Amino acid sequence: MENELKYNASGYRDIVAEKAIRKADRAPHEISELVDIIKKIAGAYGYEVEGRIAFQDKKTKIIYK
Repeated sequence: MENELKYNASGYRDIVAEKAIRKADRAPHEISELVDIIKKIAGAYGYEVEGRIAFQDKKTKIIYK
């Protein structure tokens, strides 16, 4: 999949589309911070987070995993 983003249907490299797709696929910074905080809280109680954590934005209904 890594190389699929670099080239368009004609086989030519499309840097603008690659950058746009990568930016759109990235979760917002606050999601990364939230996951980190939850892992620290679990660690403080002697637990580890096992598996994925999913969050849904209440306004946009976008789910981040």
